[in-house]
Amino acid sequence: MPVVVRNSTNSRGISECGRIGVAIFCCVIAFSTHAAGQEAAEQAPATPAPAPAAESDEAARQAAATKENVPANCVQQVLAEQQLTRTLREMREPLPYPDKNEAARLRRDYTKLLSDGFTNAADTTKVQQYLEWQLLRVTESDFIENPGNVQQLLKDIESDVQRAGANIGNPANQLTARKKFCGEVLTIGRKLLSNNFDARVACISILKALHEVRAVPGGAPAKLYPEALATLLDILNSKEQPDSVKVFVASALRNVLRNCDVIETEQFRICDAVAAELARSCTQSAYQQTLLETLFDVRRARKTVGGAEPTVMKSFAAVLDDRSRPVEVRCLAAMGIGRGAFDNQMRLDPLAWKIAQLAGDAAVEFNRSPGDSKWPACGASLIFAFRHVTNEEATAALLDRKGLLNRSGGTAPSKIISEAAPLVKVVGLKLIENGDSIAPDDVRPLAEWIQSNRPESLKWDDKAPDLTP
Repeated sequence: MPVVVRNSTNSRGISECGRIGVAIFCCVIAFSTHAAGQEAAEQAPATPAPAPAAESDEAARQAAATKENVPANCVQQVLAEQQLTRTLREMREPLPYPDKNEAARLRRDYTKLLSDGFTNAADTTKVQQYLEWQLLRVTESDFIENPGNVQQLLKDIESDVQRAGANIGNPANQLTARKKFCGEVLTIGRKLLSNNFDARVACISILKALHEVRAVPGGAPAKLYPEALATLLDILNSKEQPDSVKVFVASALRNVLRNCDVIETEQFRICDAVAAELARSCTQSAYQQTLLETLFDVRRARKTVGGAEPTVMKSFAAVLDDRSRPVEVRCLAAMGIGRGAFDNQMRLDPLAWKIAQLAGDAAVEFNRSPGDSKWPACGASLIFAFRHVTNEEATAALLDRKGLLNRSGGTAPSKIISEAAPLVKVVGLKLIENGDSIAPDDVRPLAEWIQSNRPESLKWDDKAPDLTP
């Protein structure tokens, strides 16, 4: 069992779909079902620690699987990650908090101060004490053994954040009150980040819900409390947190990008933090894929400060170009090339050629392990690197279009893109079908095309490294 778990693609019903329908099905699952499932995973607590004997057996299974599936130079690092995760799941260091009777006495004042705002020390203390009762219970083993307890805790905190400052009519004063409340939640929530696994995951779910400005139904999106975003980024790049915790941070950041108004400089900070994690060696495929998925929701294609380099496309290109990475990770990066934020300064031909090369690599690897569950999503990713899912994606404003075939503005796609797309599609559909090995005759045209059509230059952007041959 891997230390980092990513929801797998749901393939039920694939055999009944047409070939293009299958590809669309897989793509939609990759974008929607996984996101929904990851959101549910954020809300749900981790499974309670198993009994010692079962835990020992599970550790042995993890170690055996790791040695079989992880490069030799990474085995010890991954095993250490697995051990740290087990240690955090077993951790029992409850933090002190008011008892239930004291919390009940505080509840009435807390509810009023939440809606009316609070500034003086006495009122602030009441709010802090009630928040301690709400949040610090997640460090108790008896509390986290019931999944419903953690789910209710998160629901209550999100509801309180929504109601903060509700009785204050002046918008500026309401914002001040909401910031004050978010700050108090954050201060207490940070205590969870050095406690057990469930406590850390609960804190991450709370952080993404700290909206200093509420969303307007049908109107403006919410705005996240800036210190909450800063804390999420600190966790993501912390050497003290295991990847099994960080994967929840990556998913939370995607939730923030999707549901909040994130200013461009904060989008740049998210890109930098994700890029730093993607650059680490010996991280597992599931974690790398979740990091890449976060980048799909960044809306700014190029930094406006510090050198004007590409944002998400730089990471997608680097992962695509790295032939030592798991093929399913590279396939997802390829789809990012076709669906991530881009601009007209980028040269797409080298990237399209590199995706064709990846399709060739995937065909070779597929023939070594046909039937593996990773292949349908990988095939869909290759296809939708070039193609749109909906008609709206093909006809949107240029910079909002999806698929390399649609990203040439008012002109026809380049020769490289238009020729690569159908060749990649042949491999992609074979991966989606996930049946027998791909016949040499099916992949030979792609191999010959890759050999004879490499662009003279593999520089795809003046502010990014060249691709490798």
